[in-house]
Amino acid sequence: MVQTKLAKGHLFDIQGFSVHDGPGCRTLIFFKGCSLACAWCSNPEGISFFPEPLYRNSKCTFDGLCMKSCPHGAISISRNEQNNTLTFDRGTCAKCTTYDCAKACCSGALNIAGFEISIEDLYATINRDRQYWGPGGGITLTGGEPFTQPEFAYNLLKRCFEAYIHTAIETCGNVPWKNYEKALPYIDWIFFDLKTFNESSFHNLTISQSHHSTHSPISLILENARRIAKEFQGRLIFRLPVIPGFNDDKGNISEMARFILSTGRNEVNLLPLHHLGREKYNLLGKKYQASDYNIPAKDELQEIADQFASFGITCYTGSETPF
Repeated sequence: MVQTKLAKGHLFDIQGFSVHDGPGCRTLIFFKGCSLACAWCSNPEGISFFPEPLYRNSKCTFDGLCMKSCPHGAISISRNEQNNTLTFDRGTCAKCTTYDCAKACCSGALNIAGFEISIEDLYATINRDRQYWGPGGGITLTGGEPFTQPEFAYNLLKRCFEAYIHTAIETCGNVPWKNYEKALPYIDWIFFDLKTFNESSFHNLTISQSHHSTHSPISLILENARRIAKEFQGRLIFRLPVIPGFNDDKGNISEMARFILSTGRNEVNLLPLHHLGREKYNLLGKKYQASDYNIPAKDELQEIADQFASFGITCYTGSETPF
């Protein structure tokens, strides 16, 4: 699903004082909705396009206030001898616009991931943060996938760029080219994800049931990468999330290196797998699918970095990236 026009944007977080997603100190703007659903995603609350309940069973007092306040009857209590828990009809929750359940919760057990915001209100927050960035700072649009909300992303980038605010984006590349096209002149910096060149592996671990298709988006992603590399005048850094057993084999790294060189660019950032977002899946009532994948060892990351270097590609690893 790709939204084309929005008077307001759907976000799930705004985070200040980031130093890992572009130069200087930055404000990260997390867009709701993604055209992929990677099994290892550390922001699963950014995959759905709609606000959704985040439920912490450990804080719940089971007083029933949320159930009584829900006008859709979407919440029920499951009781057993070991523990009680709330169950949500999340299909119904996706259609909700009032979020009365979270407003009624007194224990902090229930929150809503996602909110609507206008360009003006978001810019006011950015402008407030601006005094703390120091030289070289700015904003980074991330998510989710910012360009599943192309009109909102474009208007925000244009507003900030014209106010001399440094703009950066993180993108998975799996959106129509037209979603990027008119925004490119207002972007200073792009991080572009490349995950794997293996069609079946990509399909199995990055496509959710809701996005299920018999066709892999790899060709669209690579075509967007080529066009951005050709037409974008700013700094483009490709990113590789390193998932041992999924995309760390030498064949995939070599193919990726050759592709990067073919675009005329020569920088890649390795992002080692971590499991820090695992708990969020429980809060969303989802199963974390990447538990069986190990965190890559330092020597494995160095081996991948050396392989990229052998192609003449500058490789940065994780938070050590000198942005």
